[in-house]
Amino acid sequence: MIKLPRLLRPKRRDAATIAPFFDADFYRAAYPDVAAGGGDPLLHYLDHGWREGRDPSAVFSTLYYVDRHLAEGVPANPLLHYARLSAQERLRVATQPGPDFPEVQAGIVEPFFDAPFYARLAGLDGSADPLAHYLAKGWRRGLDPSEGFGSEAYLQRHAHMRRLGVSPLYHFASTRRLQSAASATRPAPRAKPRVVPLPADPAEASDTQVYETVAAAFDRDYYLETNADIRRSGVDPVRHFLDFGAREDRDPSPDFSLRFYRKQYRREIGAGVNPFFHYLAVGRAQGLRPTPFGLGTWPAQVAPTEDEWSRARPAADIAAARVVLIMPVYKGYDDTLRAIHSVLSAPQATPFALLVIDDCSPDARLSAALAGLAARGLFAHAVNAENLGFVRTCNLGLERAAGRDVVLLNADVVVYGDWLDRLLRHAQDDPAIATVTPFSNNATICSYPRPNVENRSRLEITPAEIDAFTRVCNARGRSPVPTGVGFCLYMRRAVIDAVGPLDAETFGRGYGEENDFCMRALKAGFSNVLAHDVFVFHSGSVSFGALLATKGADIFRTILTKHPDYQRRVHTHIEVDPARFARQRLDLYRFARCAQGSATRGIALIVTHDFGGGVETHIEATSARLSEAGLAAIYLRTEEPGAFKLGLPGSSAIDFPVAILDPLSLDRDRALLAELIGWLAPAMVHVHSLAGLDAPATRAAMRLIEGLGTGYDVTLHDYAPVCHRNNLVRPEGVYCGLAAPALCRDCIRLDRGADGIALPDPAERRRLWAGFLGGARRVFAPSKDLADRIAPILSLNDIVLRPHEETLASAEPLPRRRGGGPLRVAVIGSIGPHKGYDVVHNLALDAGLRTLPITFTIVGHSSEPEAMAAAGVCETGPYGSDAAALAEIVRLDPDLVLLPSIWPETYCYTLSLALAAGVPPVVFDLGAQAERLRAIGSGHRLDPALAEDPQRLNDALLALPVEALWAARRPFRAAAYPRILEDYYGLPGTEVAAPPAVVVSG
Repeated sequence: MIKLPRLLRPKRRDAATIAPFFDADFYRAAYPDVAAGGGDPLLHYLDHGWREGRDPSAVFSTLYYVDRHLAEGVPANPLLHYARLSAQERLRVATQPGPDFPEVQAGIVEPFFDAPFYARLAGLDGSADPLAHYLAKGWRRGLDPSEGFGSEAYLQRHAHMRRLGVSPLYHFASTRRLQSAASATRPAPRAKPRVVPLPADPAEASDTQVYETVAAAFDRDYYLETNADIRRSGVDPVRHFLDFGAREDRDPSPDFSLRFYRKQYRREIGAGVNPFFHYLAVGRAQGLRPTPFGLGTWPAQVAPTEDEWSRARPAADIAAARVVLIMPVYKGYDDTLRAIHSVLSAPQATPFALLVIDDCSPDARLSAALAGLAARGLFAHAVNAENLGFVRTCNLGLERAAGRDVVLLNADVVVYGDWLDRLLRHAQDDPAIATVTPFSNNATICSYPRPNVENRSRLEITPAEIDAFTRVCNARGRSPVPTGVGFCLYMRRAVIDAVGPLDAETFGRGYGEENDFCMRALKAGFSNVLAHDVFVFHSGSVSFGALLATKGADIFRTILTKHPDYQRRVHTHIEVDPARFARQRLDLYRFARCAQGSATRGIALIVTHDFGGGVETHIEATSARLSEAGLAAIYLRTEEPGAFKLGLPGSSAIDFPVAILDPLSLDRDRALLAELIGWLAPAMVHVHSLAGLDAPATRAAMRLIEGLGTGYDVTLHDYAPVCHRNNLVRPEGVYCGLAAPALCRDCIRLDRGADGIALPDPAERRRLWAGFLGGARRVFAPSKDLADRIAPILSLNDIVLRPHEETLASAEPLPRRRGGGPLRVAVIGSIGPHKGYDVVHNLALDAGLRTLPITFTIVGHSSEPEAMAAAGVCETGPYGSDAAALAEIVRLDPDLVLLPSIWPETYCYTLSLALAAGVPPVVFDLGAQAERLRAIGSGHRLDPALAEDPQRLNDALLALPVEALWAARRPFRAAAYPRILEDYYGLPGTEVAAPPAVVVSG
């Protein structure tokens, strides 16, 4: 007997309970989408159908039963409720609509029904009950119940409800409760997700732990609304998300971005872990961001206080105005009053009038407040005797503003600064401009920071600061749009006179009228533009509620009837997105201002690569020290083959989602990159690496850095100035000995990794770098060996020796713990070709063939672990920290640490780990690794020629005086620079001060 999983057992029991009352043939015939899906109709009803209002048989009405008998409390599956009644109770309970059904429906839909709007639409006199009329016959005639609800669009999205014989609004309102209910028939994780203890490592969580943790925070309504294919399939949305959706970047809620979180925290998440689960399990507690735009949503507006109103400035009379602002008002007390106050609190050079038209608002308090403020002389005021709707009300305003330009303002916007002057400036620049729309958080193609999105998540700055920032970084900038957006739409009077007012006959209910006007203007030879230097906050649809979204298809069809080319124009615009550079500039300016605000003494701009390794270790440590000195480090990381991308240290206090910023091309975006650095105003620039850039980009980067005017320092971490491979190791894995340019040319021809990459001639490379390093304030080298090798080649006379500062604790050597047995050799780090992969592999092969008493273990990993394992080498795997590596070395208790690098290292952090662990290191007599051992009189240096002879090298290792090497150990002492600016950079403590400085790493 197969044992069902625990989660499926309740479902099986519930299915058996309702089966006698369920008609599968009826269900398939009534709902073709279910029949087409091929699933079990009973399970479909149990999982989804009842929440969608579907009936289980011809004699049972799901919606009627729920709203008539389960109105109190949280509704449950109605058929399951009915089936659990006694036989006598079932005889007394009605399951089909009766005479009481209209009353039941009225109680459910009343909160969503707009009686004045419907009465005007249906042509009812004062004696008729609008709601009763709608429920009885109005909806059958296609009449909409409110300005924000499109019945036909709703029917298209919920085709199964057509056979129910109820109005779209009732279906919406009734199933709204069902969709949000925690049904008793759902599997346990859905009904009430249990709090399951989680392991410390998310990768070790069981499937049940993952499911139940995700289900507790998963927004099913959002997931199904944004993924129509999932909604139609009827599958469990949580299970789909875990199995497929996360890999397809289908977000589990509007407040979590898979793409962002995965990119931002890829190291923290690890392989095979669902990003949303990682956030819920550990990321949230660690303060990781769920989206690029911060935590939470923009706060709701609050009506101004009396003190705020006392400081408002009256608008001009219409007769004296250059521009008339028209604001139709219907609902939204707080938003409307805040919108009006923002207009009257932002002084303009342009004389403007504000015309507020009360469109027969149902909110008596709002109407009274408007009348009172108008009585103070703050603005012009009009009241419609009946509700005319947005479009007709706007046209009334256009008539009263005869001869003047106008701005249509929604009653849920907030404006800032000289917003109107800036809009007018764009209109004055070109008489062919018909309309001007600003940026906003909620304005479709004019939205910021993301276009075509309602940007609900708040940013690190206020909307007023967004406007102030874009005024600076995008001054006088604009781009064409096929249509303006009516939340804040500047309209030129000459165009209104030429093409006519808004089309109230076609768009009387509102929405779409500005699109039509703009299309008519385009066809008359005018243009519509987006102003890049204005930002207006828009709450969004405050007067019409959340039902606005249901009108989209209806509006779209109406527009296409008049303008068949509208869709093509809009789609082309979205693909091209002419305003993307303005958004990018604003993003970068925000970043620069945020960075400046986090530093007391300015910015240190660090130029480096993104390859990890020792360079990353050094710049992370240096950035932390600069932060202690009041300098905030910002990384310019190379992006192959010709761009920079911005980054931040792991310890950065700059609270900005830098991962959202696109790379900047050193060719196309060079001017913007220079402008960004100007905005940052760096106090110091430190170049650590330009690796990853091709030859043209390298030259461009050097010219950019040389032209900053702040001076720059350079640290030599490798041999990039003289070697295209950076490490003097030829493609066949042989150290070249820093060959002449002629041999370098042969190396480039042999190097398949260099195919397709624009590389300079080796001699030109050396000339280029010699000039760049010669112009630096200082050139640092972490070892004398590196300086002595490279200085003669590049004619550098003043390379400054600066060993890397490390955080490894200085300690006395640990006592010897073991003796006898095979010689145990540890190899530390990420072992690739230049780090001695072939050396270790060949040593292990030789030891196995000759059965030598020697073993090799890599504390870390190799570039080919399977081949290494076949040779008999164990690997412990990547270590997450120095402390973890030291603990692993102590656990292994090796006799020696072999550092088999075949090139002259420039510093060698793994040597520090060996010294700190107190295990004698053995190196080839090359580079910084040999230099450091020679300086402290510890460890052992081998002839580099042994790297090519594994038999002789194994013999040499076995012949080492291990006990003597242990006795000769010295305490590990890391380099330290107590005052980083003075002791490392050689700057007086007062030299680095505001304005900030720049740092670049090369």
